[in-house]
Amino acid sequence: MTAETLGRMADRYRVDPVEAMLATEREALGSDFGANGYTTRAQADELVDVLSLGPDRVLLDLGSGCGWPGIHLAVRSGCHLVSVDPVEAGVHRTEARAAVEGIAVRSLAVIGDGEHLPLASDTVDALVHADVLC
Repeated sequence: MTAETLGRMADRYRVDPVEAMLATEREALGSDFGANGYTTRAQADELVDVLSLGPDRVLLDLGSGCGWPGIHLAVRSGCHLVSVDPVEAGVHRTEARAAVEGIAVRSLAVIGDGEHLPLASDTVDALVHADVLC
């Protein structure tokens, strides 16, 4: 990933979402994370069952950004969450939201990307990526 691409991604986190942005997101997606993707709450809710998430499972949210939908999935299912994003500001947003949602003790956010995951083999049970590959 080029420095220019990382810079553009980091720019998304320089401004905190204002209420008008969050209201629009709530209306369109059913979330209020300051998301910059298009995954709806209904789609995220389906993933809990599709991915067989539960308290004994570990979910990897690749390209986690602000934490949507990974944090939502962890809250709904009780699973453990590892969030990976190449942008430090995105990791900080994910950590802050995990604390607000009360899952900080079963959530880990780290800087990384899909090419060089900072994880050992066989450490996650399921993977989600929202708007990462588009």
